[in-house]
Amino acid sequence: MAKLQRRATALAFTAAFAVIGTGMTTAHADYPEKPIKVVVPTQAGGGMDSTARILQRYFDENDELGITFAVVNMPGAGGTIATRAIMEAEPDGYTIGFWHEGIITSNAMGVVDYNHEAFDVLGSTGFGILGFGVGENNEIDSFEELLETARANPDQVKNAANVGLPVHFVPLMVADAADVEFRYVQVGGGAKRFPSVVAGHTDFAIFGLIEFVKWQEADLKPIVLFAEERSPLLPDVPTAKEHGLDIVAGSSRIWLAPKGTPEDVKDKLVEAMRSAMADPGVQQQFTDLGLEPVYIDPEKVVSDLDWWRSTAEPLVAKARQLQE
Repeated sequence: MAKLQRRATALAFTAAFAVIGTGMTTAHADYPEKPIKVVVPTQAGGGMDSTARILQRYFDENDELGITFAVVNMPGAGGTIATRAIMEAEPDGYTIGFWHEGIITSNAMGVVDYNHEAFDVLGSTGFGILGFGVGENNEIDSFEELLETARANPDQVKNAANVGLPVHFVPLMVADAADVEFRYVQVGGGAKRFPSVVAGHTDFAIFGLIEFVKWQEADLKPIVLFAEERSPLLPDVPTAKEHGLDIVAGSSRIWLAPKGTPEDVKDKLVEAMRSAMADPGVQQQFTDLGLEPVYIDPEKVVSDLDWWRSTAEPLVAKARQLQE
């Protein structure tokens, strides 16, 4: 009798675990059952925010995907307030967000103690081409003149920067590759760098392709792009490669989820993003923003971020040595 009781008990436990196991594999079958909060590290209306809104509209209009976005703007501290909120959220798929390569550069500068490895990367939806721009009335008229002036006047040519973000690190890359020294002036985002450069308070700054197009009639002159080839939108602007500098750098829309988000949930989100980026209407809206309308898978994004880390950390070390 005792043996029969023990056997019955064992069978009961086995059945219970089987039920639990089944529940675990199907727990996210109905995901998402409520709107997904998308944390955007900028104010409403900017380029990053516009990306989220495009996808939000697409998912609203395509119910069969079962995805609904609730965009939450969380600006401040160079994006680190938002990325920390994403990192610390429950890994249940109901809080995600995105940022760019600043997830690496902020860490390299010591602003935060985490990088992309603290998240589950969901891929990226598009990327923007970056380049240097000067004021129309600036004596520096070309990328070649910029480098020559900086070489003749070390630490005197002023770059309008947003310290700790990619717009700071790309000039550092150029300075390292061309063996020149720039002076970095903390100014802020593109909307602040633009008047600083055009008014002559600083000599040059980095901008996105669409900003060059938008502000071309307002005395902002692009002098170089950090792309593989020239852009059809600015066919007369050379690339850094044409000047012998092998620097290609853009600003990606990298989607992040809290570490430990279930695989089936991540698969659902990745599938939805692939679908969105294959839509001609979405592609056109991204193109209108000056973004390359492609979806890049998580493995490639992580590889690119690893490259940014391996590049940024030595640049920070070198910059600190020069200050000592």
